[in-house]
Amino acid sequence: MQKHPDADAFVREYLTRPTSATTRLVFADWLEETGVPHNAAWAYFIRLRNEAERYGTDSDERLELLRQADEYAPKIRAQLTIAASLFVGYPKSLLQLLPASNITVRLANFEVPPPAFELMPESVARENLVLPLDEQQQTLLVATPHPHNYDTVQKLSFILNRDIIQVAADESDVLAAINRAFGDHEYENFDSAPLITGFTDPPMIRRHDVAAEYESVSDPVVRFVNLLAAEAIGARADRILLYPDIHFLGVRYRIDGEWVEEEQVPLRVLRGVTTRLAIMGQIDPDRVFAQPFGMELLTGEFVIRVHERRFRLRVTIQPSPDGPATQLDIAREPTENS
Repeated sequence: MQKHPDADAFVREYLTRPTSATTRLVFADWLEETGVPHNAAWAYFIRLRNEAERYGTDSDERLELLRQADEYAPKIRAQLTIAASLFVGYPKSLLQLLPASNITVRLANFEVPPPAFELMPESVARENLVLPLDEQQQTLLVATPHPHNYDTVQKLSFILNRDIIQVAADESDVLAAINRAFGDHEYENFDSAPLITGFTDPPMIRRHDVAAEYESVSDPVVRFVNLLAAEAIGARADRILLYPDIHFLGVRYRIDGEWVEEEQVPLRVLRGVTTRLAIMGQIDPDRVFAQPFGMELLTGEFVIRVHERRFRLRVTIQPSPDGPATQLDIAREPTENS
């Protein structure tokens, strides 16, 4: 924590009872009374986060208050360093006090709980330099040297289908903890290679053996599909179209009723990407690639979360002699108060 005798004393006392909302609000009053702008920003952050707790998880009121609190977060200068086990024990209460990126955890002697360890593939942990700390109610707590990296949060959210909260940790501590968790051995980092050239054509995957997905679909395929959905939602598209041409796989987004050509990727990725989307939509890939090619439309759907917002993606795959074309219709799920 930044050095200030009164603030330091408060935090030391607060950490003995992290669930006390009253103590936080008293501290917010003290912060505002100091007359220091960054302390005032911290006070507003605490009060807005506290007010948000009065509303339902997905309510518009709660999300708006959290958004307002986030606007003050960059102005807060205070930094808190605590043991990772303490953060894992009281994440909700500690995040009512400070933004996640202002919290640094010490990883010495920290053991990753089995559920979090099993959820995080080693390739994801090493390539993004993130250590899973704990999984709590569909939220994964992670430590990383780069807690402000929004792209990593978005990527992990799609890959793992969890909300992600990142706190800071020393880079050498994160790497050492990853080695303890997964084993210290040689590992190839595929991020150094172009994403598209890393695609391979996976074997056919039968619907009754969905677990084979992780053996048959390469990591670059998974990353490409996740980033495709993330970018489309970020661009406010309501539809994605993947269509085969003679030499490439085309990608289009429909934004405000108009189609936008996004990119062209090598045609060899068609089988892997279509297989991945079929599995996510609970469509049997055998039917997609069956010979002779039919014109039957195959449909399915799946739900993803992006920053506490749920989106339903309806998958429509049309087999053809040129290869399957896939359409993804994107719709935001209504909140409980909608």
